[in-house]
Amino acid sequence: MDIALPTLIHLFVVIPAIVLGLLNLAMEKGTRIHKFIGRLWAVLMLITAFSSFFIQPTGSLTWLHLFAILIIVSVVAGTYAIYKGNRRVHIDCMCGAYIGTVISAVVAASIPGRLFHTMLF
Repeated sequence: MDIALPTLIHLFVVIPAIVLGLLNLAMEKGTRIHKFIGRLWAVLMLITAFSSFFIQPTGSLTWLHLFAILIIVSVVAGTYAIYKGNRRVHIDCMCGAYIGTVISAVVAASIPGRLFHTMLF
């Protein structure tokens, strides 16, 4: 199976992002390790979202790209919020971005003909 580079990048960053996101949600907040993992997770999430725009072979966008736009907005807003000291907005944005990523992964896996569906089934 020949997999395009944007798809490989997308898969190689989204998988650790899902694991690190869950870890960061479960751990104590505000610690040095939480901040480190959070920064790494944010970078992985942005790479995941931006890489998704290059996956479609026809160059057309699909409704799944709405998730990518939502992720970009949520991660940037959540990062800005914690920088400004607004923990509530930070938590809401980052939890939303994580949940959106998990949902979009499940949706992508359930659509026949998509790579993730083919790999799983």
